[in-house]
Order: sequence, then structure tokens, then C-alpha cells
Amino acid sequence: MADWSHGYVAGSTYGVAFQAAQTPAHMAMVCAAAGVDWQPRPRMTVADIGCGRGYAANTLAAANPDWTVVGLDHNPVHIAEATQTAGRAGLGNALFLEADLAALDEAGLDRIPPLDVVMVHGVWSWVSDEVREGIVRLLARRLKPGGLAYLGYNALPAAGADLALQRLLRHLAGPVGAHPGQAEAAAAMALERLRGMAGHLPLRETPMLKRLLADPPVMEPAFVAHEFLTTHWRPVFFEDLCAALGPAKLDFVGSSNLFEAVPGLVCDAPQLEAMATLPEGPPREFLKDLCLPRSFRADVFIRGGRRTDPLEALDAVVIAACAPIPEESPVLATGTGKAALPQPAWDAIAAGLAEGPQPLGALRARVAEALHPGEVLALLTGTELVLPVYRPPERAPAATRFNLAAAALHAPTGEGTGHFALASPVAAGGLPATALDLALAAALLEGADPEDPMALARRLQPGLSPEGQERAAAIIAERWDERIPVWQRFGIL
Repeated sequence: MADWSHGYVAGSTYGVAFQAAQTPAHMAMVCAAAGVDWQPRPRMTVADIGCGRGYAANTLAAANPDWTVVGLDHNPVHIAEATQTAGRAGLGNALFLEADLAALDEAGLDRIPPLDVVMVHGVWSWVSDEVREGIVRLLARRLKPGGLAYLGYNALPAAGADLALQRLLRHLAGPVGAHPGQAEAAAAMALERLRGMAGHLPLRETPMLKRLLADPPVMEPAFVAHEFLTTHWRPVFFEDLCAALGPAKLDFVGSSNLFEAVPGLVCDAPQLEAMATLPEGPPREFLKDLCLPRSFRADVFIRGGRRTDPLEALDAVVIAACAPIPEESPVLATGTGKAALPQPAWDAIAAGLAEGPQPLGALRARVAEALHPGEVLALLTGTELVLPVYRPPERAPAATRFNLAAAALHAPTGEGTGHFALASPVAAGGLPATALDLALAAALLEGADPEDPMALARRLQPGLSPEGQERAAAIIAERWDERIPVWQRFGIL
């Protein structure tokens, strides 16, 4: 590894992995569920620490032209690509800085503008203590009073089950070079060797091990390199993270998984009784971590928050369907099993969503029986059926430019790997999308005829046989039928 990398994988670019949960719009719902008064403002400054190739930061900048979005990363290759993408999309409000947080002194930190929101996804679990301390210094010095911080991290105790697996992968990979492609090659070799020997080793059959051994493969070598080959891979207990964030004066708001704000969806009755004997805060969060079989947490913190009525705040949240509305209630996997709405209640809510964006309170008012707004919102967001709505359904030039650039860069043929998004001014963030979605939306923005999917199939995949193009055209037609109403609803078309 390069000396400047502080033990992190430097010779590999990180994959595109947009996370709707790390957007300010989603954080506002977390605040509402917790009874914390916070809303995205028309003008804000948002920072993405460890921004990687800048996809999330550029998506936010495109969806919110009056925001300033700053991406920080230690890898110059990442910063170069992010800056080039912003330039191609004409995003003057996106700024990307190469920064070594371990070395930034007060003068260096003060060159970063005061921040309303800071996002730190995954980075905390992969970096050295010196870099972690740099993150805390930035939060303490640049996050405004009343500002939010999002941290996603590998969490104990569940992630502890993969400690031996991570160490094994590092041994199987051997030395990781700093030149382009070397980290991916080392990770690919480690995966191949792991598949050959896993059946003979007493490894715990964790969800991560199953994903690593999947056939056909479901994990890219670049992700494995960044996730597992770093020198400082360390999951953390929630309370230890809170202690580390102490100098930044951050208070815990809630989990990005909204169902965790409803104790009955996290723990069964005996577990709730045990929880009631513990003080609020880290002790109860630790019990949640014991009960929930998840190795990754994503939490929201605030630097000095004001309280509000959570029921009123939740009822005021405006949401719209971002996927086809099913006839039967969606089912959400929770800590206690699975949750769904009674069918009559779902019929009423589905009818409301079909009419367009609705306040959560208006949807609840359609139902004869009393429903807790936190449970309804947790179900709808946790099943990826809705996104929050902040603006009227109108197109914005910056979002259109970014969506066209993203399609050209990442999905020129409609194929590609990664978790993408289309910039949505309506949602003040990104609408999750596949590579095919990028290509299909871009084609419509460029004037493609939605009644002629064959023309697009021939343009995207000219080398296919006539039969192959027929199949491709059928896929395009079906996807357009499903997604065009959603894209119109969220201001993409």
C-alpha cells in the first residue's frame, strides 16, 4: 500500500454505491421520528467525507442547485473523476478536495466552509485512529450548531463474526500494491483462494461469507479490496463511537433504519422488558445491537438539537411512491419477524399514494383504525416504496445534465455494475436506479420515442441478433411502462 494511504487501499477506485439513507432528505425523516426539529433548508452546505468517485455528492449537487456540496477524499484518482463528472454536468455548486484528514490542522480545516450536514459512509470502519481523530476535528470545528452528521459503520457485536474472515482475506491477498488495478487483482485472487478452501475451514457461515462465496459472484473485487484489505478494518460498538464523537458535541438522533425508532419492531416482549431496565442511550442501543442480526449501522447525530412533537413531525412528512404500488401490503423484515399492514388499511394508503404526493398524516386519515405514523413510515421507506418530497414535480436543468452525464459515463450500453441514482429535484436527492434505468431515462431526455423500444434496443446493443434485440426491446418496454410514471413524479422527465 502507498505510504500516504495510512493503511487504506489506495490502488483501487471505489465502486458507485449510492445510499438514499445518507441524504439530508432521509435524515430529516429520522429526525422527525425521534422528535428532533430539523428540515433541509433551501440553501445549505453539505460535505461527503470519503466521497469516493463523487457520485453521491454530485447527485445531491444536481438535485439541489442552491446547495453547496463538498466532497473530501484522500485518493487523488477519486477526486479527479468526481471533479470531471461535475464539470461535464455543469455543476458549479460541487467542489471536490483532496484531503488527508489525519494531517489537516486548524488552518486547513478552516478552508472548508461551515457545514450544515456531514456524511461519513463506511469510512470510520476502514481507517486508522489518526484519520478518525481528523474526522472528529472536522466535525467539531466545521459542523454548524444544529447541523447533522450521518455515520455508517461496521457495528459490533454482529460484525465481530467476520473478524477472522477479514484477516484470512488479507493473508490470501498478500501484499497489496498501490498501482491501478493491483488491489482489485489481489482481492480477486483472495476470493478465488477462499472459494477453494472455505469448505475445509471452520469459518462461521455469516451473511458476508455467503455473499463472498456466491456462484455466480455477487461482489466485485474492488468492493472486497476496500472493505477487507485495509490494514485498519475495525468494527465498533455504538457506545464507543459516541465516546469518540464526544469532542464534536454530537447527540444521537436515531438510526437511518426507521423501524428501529419503534421498539416493538426491534425486540420481542421479553427483550423489551429487559430494555426497560437499562438507561436510555447507549445501553439500550447496545441491547438493540444484540437483538438485531445486522453487522452495519447507519446513524444520525446532531450538534445541538431542538425537540418537537414526533407525531406532528411525522404526519407532516410528504412522501410519494418511487416504485409500482403493490396490491397487497409490502412486508418489512424487522428484528421480531415481518411487519405488514392489515389489507383494508393498505388498500386505503395505496389509493392515496396512487393520487400523488401525500403528507403521511393525510394517508393515515384514510384508514379507519389508528396507525402509528412511525410504523407506517418505517414500512413504506424500509420496503423502498416511497421517498420524501420537498419540491413540485418539475424538471431542473442541473439534474437533467447530471442524469445525462451519469448515463454516458456509467451505462452507455445500458449495462453496468453499481448502485446508481437519478438526480431528483423533487426528492432533494437521488432516485435509486440501475444502469439500465440510467440509459433508459437518458434516452427519453434526448428525445427517444417511448412507443418505439426497438429503436433504442438497436442503438444500445447493435451487435445483438434479431432475436436478442426483440428480447431487449421487450425488456425496455416493460421497464419504461414501470418507471416513466415514477420519473415524471420525481421531476426526472
